[in-house]
Amino acid sequence: MLVLCDGMGRSGSTWSFNVAVKLLRSSDASRRTFGFYDENPGVVKAGIRPRASHLVIKSHTLDPSVQDLCCSGAVKAIYTWRNPYDVVASSMRMFQLSADNAVGMLRGALRVWAFHRRTKSAHIVAYETIVTRPRVAIAQIGDYLGLKTSPGDLLRITSELSFENVKRLSQHVDELDPKRIIRKGRYIFDRETNLHQNHIRDGRTGYGARLLEASCLDAIDEVLTEEGFGFLRGSGVRRLTNQPTPCWEHC
Repeated sequence: MLVLCDGMGRSGSTWSFNVAVKLLRSSDASRRTFGFYDENPGVVKAGIRPRASHLVIKSHTLDPSVQDLCCSGAVKAIYTWRNPYDVVASSMRMFQLSADNAVGMLRGALRVWAFHRRTKSAHIVAYETIVTRPRVAIAQIGDYLGLKTSPGDLLRITSELSFENVKRLSQHVDELDPKRIIRKGRYIFDRETNLHQNHIRDGRTGYGARLLEASCLDAIDEVLTEEGFGFLRGSGVRRLTNQPTPCWEHC
């Protein structure tokens, strides 16, 4: 099986990646499961060739050459999405992006989502579900992948990918075995989980609108309208949750 986790940046795509890897390893021990990050569509196309292992690939783009593979079911896509104002704010804070670059990345992510919505070629996971009902989200991903997951494995995976456990790991990525570490500029990644140093930051949802300047909010609204996601505009997703909520925030 080839699984592609191609959701919005900072929306839980790394969480979905780790869920898919753990589900496959627990449900089909007869095959090895490999997971990695790669934006090269050629890697996805090469991955569909018959093999004795499962592949889980994390990417934030969807090349047209891979779209047919998603539609045919040769690639099982998992798309995570999040409050767009939070996505932009989190991207700017985490990666020191300009507002224009962060909004541009959002536009690209919306186009991937639009394709999946139009063709029904992915399992869509809302960030809110990851935050509030992680075990439900994990079970639904397992069903989508056609896997039989025992209640015990479901509980174990939910625990292993809990806010506390993942935050603890992300705070110590630089202390892992050097063979697990990928260094890219000022960032340090764990090649096994795709977590980077201090991956988890602000724990709230709906905070983006409070942090972003009015011009940036207007730019996001414009992109949402132009890409067919006007229903995500406004107070419905700009709300600010007063109490911190343990959650994942992913690149």
